[in-house]
Amino acid sequence: MKEIKLSQPIMAHGNELHVLELKEPTVKDIKKLGFPFDSQMIGDPKKVADYIVALGNVTPSSVEQLTPYDFLMITGEIMMCFGPKERETIPTVEEQATVK
Repeated sequence: MKEIKLSQPIMAHGNELHVLELKEPTVKDIKKLGFPFDSQMIGDPKKVADYIVALGNVTPSSVEQLTPYDFLMITGEIMMCFGPKERETIPTVEEQATVK
């Protein structure tokens, strides 16, 4: 779960939110919503808004209250979920041989 501090609070489910918590998307989310970007990895605002609703457990009217800045920051966080994850690098056989 990723917490995103909002520059301006929004109302969601009768509460004022200063932080939006986004869960990681699942394959189920992707099948339902599609990818939030086009073939050139350019974000689709409508799909991003749908992802915010699904991953942040907020209503579409709450998403519409976001500032453009917050929407852009959240878009970046969602897009990063679809990029390569940093992983522990395991040396190749060749790299292991040169260490000895």
